[in-house]
Amino acid sequence: MTTKSAIFLPGFMCDERLFEPQIQALSNQRIACAFADLTQACSIERMAEQVLKSAPRRFAAIGLSMGGIVALELCRQAPDRITHLALLNTTARADAAGAARKKQLGRVAAGELDLVLREELKPQYLAPVNRTEGRLRILENMGVDLGEDVFCRQTMALTIRRSYLDHVDQIHCPTLLMAGADDTVCPVDRHREIAERIAGAELRVIDACGHISTLEQPDLVSAALLELLNLPGGRATKTGNCALKLVKNAN
Repeated sequence: MTTKSAIFLPGFMCDERLFEPQIQALSNQRIACAFADLTQACSIERMAEQVLKSAPRRFAAIGLSMGGIVALELCRQAPDRITHLALLNTTARADAAGAARKKQLGRVAAGELDLVLREELKPQYLAPVNRTEGRLRILENMGVDLGEDVFCRQTMALTIRRSYLDHVDQIHCPTLLMAGADDTVCPVDRHREIAERIAGAELRVIDACGHISTLEQPDLVSAALLELLNLPGGRATKTGNCALKLVKNAN
């Protein structure tokens, strides 16, 4: 019996803590999980190349935000190696935040990384109902621990990235998109425009959730990923319009 493999691709200035609940849930089901290091490259293309060098021959790509963009690039570079695709809180568009990113780079160069994380980034990420001290601390600690050099490299990668909207119709593996109903960074319409271009894709919109679905609604995300990975890997069998589902937190 072949062991299923999944690679988790983190968002901007995030580390393994972003996916801790999901890695535990999938590992409990004997799915081989790995976390991708996206800290060393200055482009999305190079990040994907580095992932492919150490990845299993075939694997599920699970990416959040910037990690979702890297997952799209993995599908572009090596479509036959991707068994399943999960795109969480992400976009396929080219960057439109160049001016803001340039300003942030200036502040970080002046030694204000912690202030940029606290004042400009964290407030955007969580739905108001989920802005607990614990979640905010995790987000800040991940960014501070990664440091200024990673901030600069990942900012460059996001700034110069391509649009994938003309490529996603070539994705044929089972695909799940998950959007937070309260995500202001990558709103629901960014996910819908991807899902509508991928045959058989499913779009789930999570109630009471912002940009960090894996920490805001961890159980819902873990359950959805397990459902995805239980589908036969390879070419999707469904065709036509995407399936849209509103997911409410049972709590």
